[in-house]
Amino acid sequence: MRRGLFLVLPVSLAAFCSCRPAEAARGQSAAEPAATQPVSTQPAATQPATLSPAQRARRVADLHVRSVELAEAGKWAECIPVLEQILQLDPGNETAWYNMACVHARLGRADRAVEHLNAALRHGYSDFRHMERDPDLASLRPLPGYRQLLARNAEIQRDRAEKIRDALRKRFGEGYIVRIDHANKLVFATNIDRQTLSELTDHLTAYAEAMWNDLFGHRFEQYVTIVIPSGGEGILASRPVAGYYRHDERMLVAGQIGMVLNHEFTHALHDADQDGLGQRHPIWISEGLATLFESSRVQDGRVEPEPNPRLNLLKRFVARKQAIPWKRLFSYDRRQFMRRALVGYPQAGYVLMYLRQKGLLKKWYDAYTAGFEEDPTGAKAVEKVFGKPLEQVEADWLAWVQRQPAPPLRIEPDQAYIGIAVSGQTDGLRIRRVVPGSGAEDAGLKAGDVIVQIDGRRIVEATALMQLVSGHEVGEKLEVRFRRDGRYETRTVTLKPMPADVARPQPTTAPRRPRTTTRPAPASRPAPPATAPGKKAA
Repeated sequence: MRRGLFLVLPVSLAAFCSCRPAEAARGQSAAEPAATQPVSTQPAATQPATLSPAQRARRVADLHVRSVELAEAGKWAECIPVLEQILQLDPGNETAWYNMACVHARLGRADRAVEHLNAALRHGYSDFRHMERDPDLASLRPLPGYRQLLARNAEIQRDRAEKIRDALRKRFGEGYIVRIDHANKLVFATNIDRQTLSELTDHLTAYAEAMWNDLFGHRFEQYVTIVIPSGGEGILASRPVAGYYRHDERMLVAGQIGMVLNHEFTHALHDADQDGLGQRHPIWISEGLATLFESSRVQDGRVEPEPNPRLNLLKRFVARKQAIPWKRLFSYDRRQFMRRALVGYPQAGYVLMYLRQKGLLKKWYDAYTAGFEEDPTGAKAVEKVFGKPLEQVEADWLAWVQRQPAPPLRIEPDQAYIGIAVSGQTDGLRIRRVVPGSGAEDAGLKAGDVIVQIDGRRIVEATALMQLVSGHEVGEKLEVRFRRDGRYETRTVTLKPMPADVARPQPTTAPRRPRTTTRPAPASRPAPPATAPGKKAA
């Protein structure tokens, strides 16, 4: 049975056995433990005949908890009636079918075990990596039936992708464009337009290929679904985040192309690598990698991270001696990390940025994953690649942070200036106002235009626009690509000096307050800082 890595359970129950996670606890609150009341073991026939969907989901979750407890106690035969109750309540529950196979394998009933594994596959189970290392299935591995089942991996994954596509079309309707990338095992869905979808697929496939070549050794085994809704649609309305990735569902939703999408897609890539390694890395590494690469560009087949306003925030914490000591940061669980998220995100990201700038990130990651069993925190791998004690590396890092040039947060008088006030949206920056006499007005830009690229680079965050403009001189020209009334156009804007009388509001740099979840439910991660609505001058 599979370890409950993603089952919403108290930590003590989550580590009981290698049973598969009860994704079947559908509708369960991510912060609420699944087991709060004792579970009856009476036969299913005596259970209430009429249950509401919420009561049914709760009952299934409780039964899964009970089956985990029995499996941990080695009471394999007693697991069977509990799992049968689940299947009566939810006949398509892939978790129960899989765990039933594990129980029969433990009881020496190989034929029944293979039969139930096939049922799990029919009902949606597709985690072959786990199945191949699950100790509960060890007795099945020499059997022809089990080997035939493994040979169906590619077929089952493609079939799952087709079902995902059909489900997305049914859920979102004709306004969404859905595309499957079988080569990279990605399913895309957006309601923006086909051009945006093409740019999105090109960017993410290039990003994934670069990360697989440069850092992660394991590709996606199961298809990952990426949904980009425009206009703040219902899929994100109930979550106080700009995006999230749920690894148990292999589902990524991003309300913004740019930092948010890069952040969450890095989680997807890292989680797939952890699956291949059979490891679960601490949150500082998970969020650190996502933060490191959220502002980045793919150049010459490599992902090149770039500074963003999180650095300004980190420099402030370091200057005030409020950074988290490394030993403490490396040992944080999810709840502890989230309590200090404002400093935790930038600090974790810039610890890894330091490794990257020293040319040691890949060397550290390889040393860390190779020595994971000895030290899952990553501290010993840091000492190994630097060849010095952790405290000394930390002291060097603190000095390095203070030396880093901070990204600009505002445009100063006489600095190069486009002449627009903008607000962020899903795929670009909507122009709220064009300053009279500015280069933007001269080029014919208008309020309502959505800027999607500048000099061929996708621009979504107002802070990224400021950084880009600040790197140019007055009189230089920028190629601005924008969408107006559904059509794309490109204009050349000549930068002028910013007038002294133009207001210069400082953009929001602090991340949104992250949504707190309880490990082991790592699926909903807080998004990186998104551009807050309102006027931003650039």
